[in-house]
Amino acid sequence: MPVRPETITRMEVNLDHIKHNYQQVRRHAAGADLYAVVKSEAYAHGAVPVAKALAELGCRHWAVALVDEGIQLRRAAIDGEIMVMGATLPAQFTALAEHDLTPAIPDAARIQAWAACARTTGRRLRYHLKVDVGLGRMGYLPWQGDEAAAAAEGAAQDLELAGISGHLNSPGGPEDNNAREEERFHQFCAPVRERFPLAKRHLAASQATVRYQRMHLELVRIGGLLYGLQHVREGGLDLRPAMEFKSAVAQVRELPAGWHIGYDFRYRVETPMRMALLPLGWTDIFSTPMLNQADVLIGGVARRLVGLCTDFAMVDITGGPDVAMGDEVVIVGRQGEAAMSAIELARRGGISTGQLLGKISLRVPRIYLSGGTAVGELSLLRPA
Repeated sequence: MPVRPETITRMEVNLDHIKHNYQQVRRHAAGADLYAVVKSEAYAHGAVPVAKALAELGCRHWAVALVDEGIQLRRAAIDGEIMVMGATLPAQFTALAEHDLTPAIPDAARIQAWAACARTTGRRLRYHLKVDVGLGRMGYLPWQGDEAAAAAEGAAQDLELAGISGHLNSPGGPEDNNAREEERFHQFCAPVRERFPLAKRHLAASQATVRYQRMHLELVRIGGLLYGLQHVREGGLDLRPAMEFKSAVAQVRELPAGWHIGYDFRYRVETPMRMALLPLGWTDIFSTPMLNQADVLIGGVARRLVGLCTDFAMVDITGGPDVAMGDEVVIVGRQGEAAMSAIELARRGGISTGQLLGKISLRVPRIYLSGGTAVGELSLLRPA
């Protein structure tokens, strides 16, 4: 399918690279099943197109954060287990059951409520237990394994305990802390698995999957790795970035010394400047801390971000090769010999890669590539 000529600012998502990354991790974590984490629109790459691509490789385990994200996949005819990792309330349980979604449950009260929902539907429903090993977020505490096992046993006629889930606080951080949290996870799992030996354990997300073979267990959850976001370089994985974010120069201007750029007189032009205006801003990918820290690529040259608004960005193009209206701008990706990764752009803004990608609105069209050609689009005009 041709790319619409009016599509200037866009994400180009390489489905072949996502499939390649999945296969790389599948080999690396052989023996464990993989949950493809497609929450937050697959880290902005587009949940439905990504899930459909991975389903072609046999993926049948999906992880989302919200009930609506799971329903979105079901409406797109994605089969297999869809685990809702986020907090779900009993008011949502009917919808969970209706769409065959599997919640992660953090306490006995919700186990009982999920069992009551199962009796209403006349079906035995699946769920995962959630244990907090050090993130201070959601779940049982490590020493509550007996309590969780008793609650699960009391509901066993109505529910199937499919798995036990935890998440390390800092998987790319100190090994002694990760080992301590791993020990807490197994402390919780021991009494539960004694009574439910088929419950599959999953502690490792992307970074722990790369670093710790011993943490692969029965299941691993991979998000960043799918999209070529490799925060740790261990493991020998050959990952390929799945996304490039591009735009074009909307206007070139000459600004005099003493002029200001952006709101609140944030940036003052000290010497005459050539400035390029870009048709994207806060809503799309940038954040205020990136000012005077982040670069974009124009003509293969890094150009500094000096101004930012909701819908516009301004970059300093003084000196170097000439820049003209319509010239390609690469915010994430490669241009000539130069490159800017999503990880590096996020670092310059003082945020995580998840925060960077999670803020990209749907007004930025996602163009899907396979075999070097555009095969689909996800946008305001062409929803999945």
